[in-house]
Parts: sequence; structure tokens; C-alpha cells
Amino acid sequence: MYRLNSYLKTNKYEFLVAAGVATTVQFVRYSYIPVYLFLLALFFISFYIYKPKIRFDALNFVPMFFYVSLALISLLLLNVSLNKDKAIIGIINAFVFPALFYVFLISCNGNFILKIEKIWLFLLAIASVVCIFEFLYYIAFKSLRERTISIFFNPNTFAFFLVMVYPLVINKLKDEKSKLLVSFLIFIEILLSGSRTGFVVYIFEFFLINIYLIRKNILKVFLAVAGILTIFLPKILYRIPSLSDVTNPKTAVGQRVFVIEFVLRYFSHRSLFEGIGAGQFELFFRKLKAPGLVALHSAHNLFLNALIEYGIIGYMILVFIVYFSVFLSAYNFFKHKEEYDRNIFIGFILITIFQMFDMAEITNSRMLLINMLYTFYLFLPIYRFKRWRAIDGKYF
Repeated sequence: MYRLNSYLKTNKYEFLVAAGVATTVQFVRYSYIPVYLFLLALFFISFYIYKPKIRFDALNFVPMFFYVSLALISLLLLNVSLNKDKAIIGIINAFVFPALFYVFLISCNGNFILKIEKIWLFLLAIASVVCIFEFLYYIAFKSLRERTISIFFNPNTFAFFLVMVYPLVINKLKDEKSKLLVSFLIFIEILLSGSRTGFVVYIFEFFLINIYLIRKNILKVFLAVAGILTIFLPKILYRIPSLSDVTNPKTAVGQRVFVIEFVLRYFSHRSLFEGIGAGQFELFFRKLKAPGLVALHSAHNLFLNALIEYGIIGYMILVFIVYFSVFLSAYNFFKHKEEYDRNIFIGFILITIFQMFDMAEITNSRMLLINMLYTFYLFLPIYRFKRWRAIDGKYF
């Protein structure tokens, strides 16, 4: 734990940036403009002070191809979009700012990449503190059934952030005690979020990343997990769906089953190339005025959402960038057997699984921070691959 503390305390400016991001993002509740202005100012100041050099090569171009292609497809679909303003804002949230962040990342050197990683860890620390105070508030004034959202706007988004940032924080911890302590802390936060997808995905992530450590401390891990699950048993039982929920479209589980059928039926009557436009799923679904159904904000599945909003071409581009990144992460790990690469590889796989059950609203302004963290994940395998090539005396 001391290594993490000393690592985080090396520069106070990273903490100030993280605090600024966490604070500014809250303005999304009322207007996305302050967030846009803050990020643009941050990019401008960073480029002005550090004067990074932009370096494009074939590998760096792959994520840019993803962002530019999806943005162009979204623009081409503006004429069929039910709300053009929402579509344009969605393009900015999902593709423009993440692309700007990616351009900034590929222009940074190794030391600056470490600074950016540090900012994500500071955001985790801030989110964890807010989560604890939020839970204490619920205990004092409400009940254990409440779901904490921390600095985010949705408990599933909070859980997704925790799953994404977990490999990054584990990579900075060296001693076993610190790894277990931080892992259990994040596990508690996942439980407090009430996210069923987050709970299942994190369990796999925790065991896969720490498989050797768990085997070595099997009794301690078993007692800690059993104790946490026992303490939060009422909250867990409350979130367990019943069999009837599967067929009830008014429940969260039933919605996920229903939306799969809905998307497949949609394309049974239309061409696979007929997307409805960026961020248009909710408006399109409301327009149908289906009786007895709860309005759906998204397809609860990033891949299905991409298919119906951007058509088969957009869907294929999304699948390509995901599996390209997973493949490159796997190559880095199996080629060099580094723990860092293994954790990123596992994290990428489980993030992808999470996206199959949620996190489809990438065009929402409240997802902007998550979109940029995902951009960092797209960047890491390429950065690590080029780093290994340089160490081996090869250049791409």
C-alpha cells in the first residue's frame, strides 16, 4: 500500500485534474457545455505546456479509423434521425472527444502516460470516498436497498467504471496485502452499486487477475468474500431476479430479453444497412408506442445498439475494433508473459462482456468520461505492443 501512496503523492496536479474532472462532470446534469469547455481547455493547456508530438502509424490509425468511420456513418444517417440535435451531440460524446483524447494519447511519451494512469486512479479514489459517504447516508436516512452511484449518474455506469479501472490499479500494487485490500474494497463498492452485471463480471475479473494470489491465500480470501456477502446479503437477495422477471418486459431482466427480440424483428422487415442514427434508440422506441412496455433508453447491449443505430457496417467496425484490441492484448501477454499485459487482457475481455449486457448509451453526455476511459483501453495494447517492439530492437 505504501508503494501506491508514494506513487499517487508524486504530483498534486494530477489530483487537481482528477478532482476537476469529477466536479465538472456533475454539470452534465444540467448542461454538457461546461464539460466540453473544460475538456477543450484541458487539451489546449496540456498541448501548450508539454508540446507533445503527434505520431501516426498503421497501428495508431486503427482506433482513429473506428472513431472517424462511426462519426461519418452517424452524419450520413442524420437525414433519418428523429432528433438531429441529439444525434450531433451524440457524435460529439461518443466519437469526437474520445478521438481528440486518443490523438493526445498517441502524442505522449511514457512518463506522461503514467500521469494519465494516475489521474484515473485519483478518480477511483474520489469515487470511492463519495460512494462511502453515499452509503452512510442511506443507512442513516433510508435503507440498504438503495443503490450508490458515486460521481456517476447511474449505478451500472459506476460499476462499469470500477470494472474498467480495476486492472489499472492492480498494476500499481506490488504486495499481496494491498492487492487483496483494494480488491475487497472495490468488491464492496460493486455490491453497493447493486449492478448485477457488474457483480458477476467483477467476480470473474477478481479471480482471473489474482488466481495465483488467491491460491496462495485461499482461506483468507474465502473468509473475506463470505463475510462481505453475508453482511450485504439483504442487498444481494433484493437484486436477485425471479423466473417471472425473464418474461416481464417491465423488469430490467425482461427488458434485456425483450430488446434482443425487438432488434432482430426490426431487421426482419428492413435492410441491415438501414440504421436509425446516433443516439436515436430511445426516441425510435417511444415512437412505436408499444402498449404495456416500459420505455427503453437503449438496447442494453452495445453491439445490438450499434447494429440498430449504425447498421451492419457500423456494427462490423465496432466488432473489429473490439476484437482487434483483445487480440493485440492477448499477443502482448502471451509473447512476453508480463503481469501488466495479462491484467489489461483480462480487463478488456470482461469489459467487452459487460458491454453485451449494458453500457449501450455511449452517445449520452453522462457517458463521456467512460467513453474516454475506453479510449485509454484502446490505446494501451497498441502502446504496449510498440514498447515491446522497441525493447526487442524492432520498429513497426
